[in-house]
Amino acid sequence: MTAQEIQKNRDAITADIADQRLAQAIARLEQLAALAADAPLRERLEQVKVSYDLMLRYLSRGVLDPQRGDVLGHIVGELSTLTDSLVIALEEKDSPEVFYARRRELKDVDLSALIERYRTERGKLRLLRSVDETVRDRAAILQVTKSCEQCETNIFNKVWSTYPTPTGDSQLISHFIADDDVPQHARCLMVMALLVGLMKFYDEPKLILLIDAYAASDCPDVQLRAIISVLLTMNSYRHRVEQSRALQPHIDAMTECPTFADDIAMVIYRLIGTRNTDRVTRQVTQDIMPDIIKASPDLINKLRSRQQPADPDELEANPEWQRMLEDNGVAAKMEQFSQLQQEGNDVFISTFSRLKSYPFFRTLSNWFLPYHSGHSVVQETFGDDDHLLRDMVARAPYMCNSDRFSFCLTLHSIPESQRQMMRSQSAQHIEQLDEMRADRVVERNSQQRDTIATRCVQDLYRFFKLFSRRREFLAAIDTAIDFTALPYLSAYTDARETLLVIAEFYLKNEFDQEAVSYFTRLLHTQQSTDPIVLQKLGFAHERLGNTRDAIKYYKCYELANDSDLWTLRHIASCYRSLHKPDKAIDYYRRIDQIKPNQVANTLNMGHALLESGSIEQALQCYYKADLLDDTRHRAWRPIAWCSFLLASDERSLDYYNRIIDSGTGTATDHINRGHVHLCAGRIADAIADYRHALTLTDNNAATLRESILDDLPHLQARGLSEQDVRLVIDASTLNNS
Repeated sequence: MTAQEIQKNRDAITADIADQRLAQAIARLEQLAALAADAPLRERLEQVKVSYDLMLRYLSRGVLDPQRGDVLGHIVGELSTLTDSLVIALEEKDSPEVFYARRRELKDVDLSALIERYRTERGKLRLLRSVDETVRDRAAILQVTKSCEQCETNIFNKVWSTYPTPTGDSQLISHFIADDDVPQHARCLMVMALLVGLMKFYDEPKLILLIDAYAASDCPDVQLRAIISVLLTMNSYRHRVEQSRALQPHIDAMTECPTFADDIAMVIYRLIGTRNTDRVTRQVTQDIMPDIIKASPDLINKLRSRQQPADPDELEANPEWQRMLEDNGVAAKMEQFSQLQQEGNDVFISTFSRLKSYPFFRTLSNWFLPYHSGHSVVQETFGDDDHLLRDMVARAPYMCNSDRFSFCLTLHSIPESQRQMMRSQSAQHIEQLDEMRADRVVERNSQQRDTIATRCVQDLYRFFKLFSRRREFLAAIDTAIDFTALPYLSAYTDARETLLVIAEFYLKNEFDQEAVSYFTRLLHTQQSTDPIVLQKLGFAHERLGNTRDAIKYYKCYELANDSDLWTLRHIASCYRSLHKPDKAIDYYRRIDQIKPNQVANTLNMGHALLESGSIEQALQCYYKADLLDDTRHRAWRPIAWCSFLLASDERSLDYYNRIIDSGTGTATDHINRGHVHLCAGRIADAIADYRHALTLTDNNAATLRESILDDLPHLQARGLSEQDVRLVIDASTLNNS
């Protein structure tokens, strides 16, 4: 049976189990068991079949069995586990996947032996480091360090590739995670090994170990990696988690932790935040950085022209140079980039994705390894004396663990001259980082867990998006991630505070369909509706183009706050979108009563009046707006157009001349002035304006023709025939068609 056929059978059996077609699932499993030639698995399947037959027999006889639900749950769980075990048995021998390669490699090695070897190597390392620094054997320390790292990798591979996890291994793993003598990075790596294994096959003992790790550990790094792994696993295997009867006591212990409610809300926010990574990456690579790079040469030239050193550190101190930054747009872009960083966005993935081709990242465990100064990569990069660069990397506030290792590997390969230049700058950078930390000393404890979670999620995102063999694993982080109604945890994942944070995230980042979904759930979960939810739900609907739904929710909000100008403006705008200008006018008048003589509202009222056919009233609004707006003159164009519609050609021409003479004239302005000339009988002047418009549209005759014909009803209302208009168009485009 080919790998594709095996997977097809697995999918069919999984669907049978999910739809409660257990007899059919058992029949399919018997066929796989015959091919696998695995006697213990066939025996387990036979036991499940007997249990299911007995349950059906009792049911058919009308026997009441209060334990039937538990028995059925056990049968479903066993069938699912047997399905995975049979798939492994059929694929293990020949499959090139990394899961099976690690199983074959470590098949005859016990986890206990691997852990014991690791403890031995750690003892050697402690002994080598216990002597005075001046006489330490650095070569030996590096060699033993690498041996410890290989042990950590072997333990990681053994844990994640073992299925199902034996009871004895579970105990070893639990003790390893709880052992304070084991380095923190190794305990974190053990937690991530459990997650990686679960992203290949669901294994309840691994999930229980993760739940217990969160409940029992006092290490935030371990706890937060554990809760992230728990959420991703429970979300990925909802049906199988729902069927479990063994999870409840472990989950109860986990939820009793004082930090649990805050942690789960924070972790969910960081996980759904990965949805925004692609948008942020585009913003950084296509908008922010190109503009900074483009402006930089011009800025440097200006600095040189003043015979001053182009020192970025001095720019901040010199007001004139700061103005140069602002004039070039660099300051705004840098501020935008800084804001994205502070909000926890993954701004560096586009940079560091190019640095994941080092052999270091061919080792799967290294994608999840917490950055620590004792690692051999760090030792070989910085040596014992390069404390400045070492500290700069260790303290970098916005780099995840994976990217820190990438940075070290890059530093290791650059010329010494460049490293020396970085050293000369690193002292000041470290001082600035220390100042930042000092400024936030009060916040540090509350932000520590969020920082850990953010870096862990970013490490996971890189693995699921960049690892060369990522497609061999379940895509736990994808665009459709949704933690609502999570088995056992819905009281926390569906809590009002959690839903509100998620809804706000989606609204802010313009994922409006998701925002509608979450704000709607909030309405259903609240006993008393918060009016602001109604307003934001209306806004999300408006951006989606669901204008009638937007008005419905805006009006519900209006009942609670009938003088909110923002809402009134949006209701008016929605009515205009629905071509109901009369209703829009009512709202613009209400706005004017609350806050009179606002230019934007006066202009909008004029637009609505124009759309309703009240041209004279619209013109009066535009005149008023122009008086209020005596610098920008945003009303000139609508005044010119209304004057044309009212056949006040001289007044219309006067305003179009003002616009064009000011240097802000567009192709549309020249077309409209051409209309005025045409209706006044000045055909040559009309053709001249149309031709000027043609040059402003890159000589696109089709665009010009379409624009003029769009105004044909207005030209006909002024007495022109369609034939004459088309002839003028041809005359205007004769040499350009």
